[in-house]
Amino acid sequence: MSNLNKLDRRKFLAHSAAFFAAANVSAGCKADAMRRKPIPGTDESLPVVGLGAPDIFSRLPEQGKALPMAVIQAMIDMGGTVIDTPPFFQSGMPVIGQVLDEMQIQDELFLTGKITVSGKQEGIRHLEKTVANLNKRPIDLLMVHNMRDMRNHWPTLKDWKAAGKVRYIGVSRTRTTDFSALEKFMKSEKPDFIMTGYSISQPLAAERVLPLAADTGIAVIGAEAFKSANDGAFFGLVAGQTLPEWVGEFDCESWAQFSLKYILSHPAMTCVVTETSKVKHVIDNMGAGFGRLPDEQTRQRMSAYLLSL
Repeated sequence: MSNLNKLDRRKFLAHSAAFFAAANVSAGCKADAMRRKPIPGTDESLPVVGLGAPDIFSRLPEQGKALPMAVIQAMIDMGGTVIDTPPFFQSGMPVIGQVLDEMQIQDELFLTGKITVSGKQEGIRHLEKTVANLNKRPIDLLMVHNMRDMRNHWPTLKDWKAAGKVRYIGVSRTRTTDFSALEKFMKSEKPDFIMTGYSISQPLAAERVLPLAADTGIAVIGAEAFKSANDGAFFGLVAGQTLPEWVGEFDCESWAQFSLKYILSHPAMTCVVTETSKVKHVIDNMGAGFGRLPDEQTRQRMSAYLLSL
């Protein structure tokens, strides 16, 4: 149980609209444990749904720390641990570090960070700032974002892992039509993790990247669950549409879970992270980690149905 549970939570969340959303849906939380998948080659497993990095993890919203705390606590209450933390695209430190320090839950979480700069020394300073911000040592996973300046950064990550500063290392590669560089890297370096965009409407990674990950024992974090390769938005496509009755066959209760369960049912997928600043959406998304997942025949039916809308 996190330290936040030891606080006066009514007082803590009094100024957060998220509290009221959480109260309305808390009775519907699943009794069974969230599904977990193993990290290949280890005795460790991860809950299959986690959090991405919404803007409220980079800068504080009007509600202050209460809203990001409520979002994180909702994930924890639903059995999640994985947070893909904000990259340092902007000046200043992401506020998620302050939030995690106040909640004192770093040891309960699986935290990722990414290098988003060029240059070896710049990359090292970037990693040092990331670890200082998240205040977890060793940090769980560090990646090179979109394979940027791999010549300089990948040796650094290998050195950090050898020194015990990080437990797992990898790369991200999303929103591309050319995965050849990623495939070559996976074959030659066999990273612990990759992160890539994948969904019904963004299926390219399933052609070679995901099978290669499964064959070589590389864990996969799915991102961009509600986006498509041509910048389309999943929820815009399904707006006003009713879920087909047959989704009950794999315990799907919303369109968000429709997309997430499709992603999670791919054998190579270890977990998926989603970005949201609403507690009710966290609970809905995390619900995809419970109950049955679609089989291959149902996956094909899901794809055909969505693409027909």
